[in-house]
Amino acid sequence: MLVLLPLALACELLALLTRLPALSVASGCLLLLFFACHWRSLMPYPRRLGLVTLALLGFWLLHGEANWAQGQRMLASAAYYGAFIGALGLMHCLVKRLQQLGELHRLLLAGPPASLYPGYLLSTFALGSILSFGMLNLVCGSLDSHLQRRDCNEAQRREASRGVMVTALRGFALVPLLAPTSVVVAILTRELPGLSWPQLLPFGLLASAVLLLAGWPLDNRRLRGLKQARPLAAPPAQAAPARLGGLLLASLAGILAITALAMLTWLSATQAAMLLVPLAVLGALLGQGNAPLAVYREVRDTLAGMRNETFIFAISAVLGGLAASLVPVQALADQLSLTPAALFGLASAGLLGIILLALLGVAPIVSLSLFTALLAQLATHGVPLMQPAVALLIGFSLAMLLSPYGPSALLLARHAGLSPWRIAFGWNGRFVALVLGPLLLLPLLA
Repeated sequence: MLVLLPLALACELLALLTRLPALSVASGCLLLLFFACHWRSLMPYPRRLGLVTLALLGFWLLHGEANWAQGQRMLASAAYYGAFIGALGLMHCLVKRLQQLGELHRLLLAGPPASLYPGYLLSTFALGSILSFGMLNLVCGSLDSHLQRRDCNEAQRREASRGVMVTALRGFALVPLLAPTSVVVAILTRELPGLSWPQLLPFGLLASAVLLLAGWPLDNRRLRGLKQARPLAAPPAQAAPARLGGLLLASLAGILAITALAMLTWLSATQAAMLLVPLAVLGALLGQGNAPLAVYREVRDTLAGMRNETFIFAISAVLGGLAASLVPVQALADQLSLTPAALFGLASAGLLGIILLALLGVAPIVSLSLFTALLAQLATHGVPLMQPAVALLIGFSLAMLLSPYGPSALLLARHAGLSPWRIAFGWNGRFVALVLGPLLLLPLLA
């Protein structure tokens, strides 16, 4: 039954190219069949999320207002978000072949001491925009081998690890703000009519500048301590820097290609990424001499390995659609005056709501889907959507830093041997408190 995942991905990508809704519905049905057959293989969190969605679905069906058109829309949304995480996740097929990435830290630490933090931040953003969570695995895994080649005591090792991991996490938090491959951009641009990545990008740039300027004086000293640690042996040959530099340039070139395709076709930036990344991965694998059947098996197994993430993304779309159908949005829109103060209050509630729900254990992707679905309904009643959309963009980025239940915090906690709460609050609590005020005001510019 693993064949259902690549089939679902192929159907949704064909739907993007042909603009045939029936293909998206077919893709959603294939995902539904796959997860019905593989329910026991899911982790506890996605299973609980699925049970909540099933309960809400049952209420919606018994409510008396359910119809097939709404069901088709929810299936198509589930297919879109499932294909999004699957298409971009195929980059993992290439990550394990890039042996030169083991020299990542030596190369990044070669810069001037005063600019180590922005260098790490922007490099991890560039890699994270293509490699997604593979970037955090890469940074943490290669950090251990780098520290083993350095003359440093336990305290220096602990400070260096914190500096690198914090900076990598904050670089990853820039992806929602800046990259067309961001899931936030995927959801906002699909659900909110007339909204596009170029419209969101200026506000993402301003928010990223705030994050950069606030973190630079706080954490650059830890990276300087890592740079000052003496190597225990001579550094390896210098052939790797060009290859790593080429990888960073390739990441940026990929973003430019995505932008160009979006500008020249009817595709959004997110849809362009969903098409270009699988094509690039398949081209690279076949170009290395792999047999087509072996490439298919690797793609199938990679998609199967991401089943939990795919399920969470897909079921979040269904959950958002159900919430939008059941919540009395018309009454809410009537009560919401269109004054600047009310609009700012709505935007602030969305930003803080994503963060607070993340602290309570709700994955940011779930709360984002819920808020975006409600915002889309409010937009049909005349509520301007730009300010709330920018606030949701910023709130998701901060939730990545503060959520102790998010995959990024759990991954760093495993590598650091610390509690996820220590990662979220001990490492990022002061930083988020410092930037929250300016970022709350940023939607006012929209």
